[in-house]
Amino acid sequence: MKMRNWLGVVLPVFFAILFFMYHFGKEPVKESIIFFPIDSQVTFTKAYTNVSLGGSTAENYTLNWDVSSETNKSAYLRQDISMLYANGVLTSTMNKWEQDTRTLNQSKKVPGRNDQLSQSVSYHYAEIHKNEDTYRSAQAMSKKNLYVYHKGSSFSSFQNPKNSSERSVKTKLDVKTYSFLQQTWSGAKQFYNVNGANYNAVALNDLPQYQNSPLPGFTQDQTNKIIGNLWEGLYKNYFLGVKKSNGSKVSPIGSSMPLILFSKDKTHLMVLFKLKDGEYIQLIQYTR
Repeated sequence: MKMRNWLGVVLPVFFAILFFMYHFGKEPVKESIIFFPIDSQVTFTKAYTNVSLGGSTAENYTLNWDVSSETNKSAYLRQDISMLYANGVLTSTMNKWEQDTRTLNQSKKVPGRNDQLSQSVSYHYAEIHKNEDTYRSAQAMSKKNLYVYHKGSSFSSFQNPKNSSERSVKTKLDVKTYSFLQQTWSGAKQFYNVNGANYNAVALNDLPQYQNSPLPGFTQDQTNKIIGNLWEGLYKNYFLGVKKSNGSKVSPIGSSMPLILFSKDKTHLMVLFKLKDGEYIQLIQYTR
């Protein structure tokens, strides 16, 4: 009789502990970008980035920034990250993730005051669990450029110039942006003693062109793997914060757009940029 009473107390407690461990003891899902082999059965049916001009006055304006994506199948984890640059300088970021979904949508209003070339580049990611031991990835990239300039008593914008006035604005902002970036990248290469002749250089904003076109010297499958690993590294070491030479970690806001250098001997790639405080940063990733 005493044994029955003891079991009547212990067994419910035992099962309650098991219940708690099963439902609450699992490791929670976290936002992450980890490259796994590409899953040929999961594709992005939509990968979209847009920047448009909202309201404006004579002194300032608002940019409407939108990023969205969709896969043909639901994924264990979906995540989109996006970066917005003004005349080559990072001004804002967006990041969203969800579990067991196909679609992601996010938007942001970003203030502006001066004429600028706005450039946004996004990475769209899906983590697929085939079973408990087999993980796969799907990925896509998108980008959008917008020219914003003062016109009369407010601001105006365009993506592609339609007249001589807009062509003049485009030339002015292109020269301003790329002169700054070339000077920054040249300084970084000189600081780290990098011989540019040994590399194929691609600005971060131009990376989406290699979604369906291989990097020089690589196949498309190799390119997809390199780009996936590159974005994993950029997410951890740039997007989420940059480790300085003194060991401290700082926000990437205010830094220059990264330049990606792919070695012609196909052994590694290098990412170069300058922080807001002027410190040059070099990230290296091996491709073999």
